[in-house]
Amino acid sequence: MSEFNVSTRYANSLIELAEEKNNLPGVASDIKMVHDTLADSKELQRILKNPIIKLDKKNSILNELFTSKISVSTLNFLKFILNKRREELLFDITKRFLELHDEKFGIVNASVISAVELSEEHKIYIKEQLEKFTNKKIRTEYKIKKNVIGGFLVKIGDTILDATIEHQLENLRKRFKFGNISYN
Repeated sequence: MSEFNVSTRYANSLIELAEEKNNLPGVASDIKMVHDTLADSKELQRILKNPIIKLDKKNSILNELFTSKISVSTLNFLKFILNKRREELLFDITKRFLELHDEKFGIVNASVISAVELSEEHKIYIKEQLEKFTNKKIRTEYKIKKNVIGGFLVKIGDTILDATIEHQLENLRKRFKFGNISYN
């Protein structure tokens, strides 16, 4: 079975378990924290994936890192993953859990890239327009890149919405080149 399928199976199981216990929001918050910790620490990922390091040591590391920060049921799930010898997939499982959770609640991530910091009014307006465009809830992340001349660029999954001045000038150049401009 592929790693993606295994990760999906474990992630779905955790979602179902959390729903049974009416604790999906809490578990989702816990898993987000575990995922972010793993994403920020390649060393922790290497330790978990290392077959030479004993299971007891890995358990002790997870206990030390997460006991006071996540619920007992989420910590037990992490230990279950270790006991099943699937610790090399822990990062993938947490990532897949977050994807399935967002999918379940109709949430999509959007990355908005601009040349300068956008005002709160602009951020709210962009988010509202993206929610209308996608017909889903949007979780936005804003980035500043100096190579953007003006306007902004939005990435939602594989979709790119380009509202930069550079893109608009390129469209105008094409219209002039192919004679699609009205001079009235």
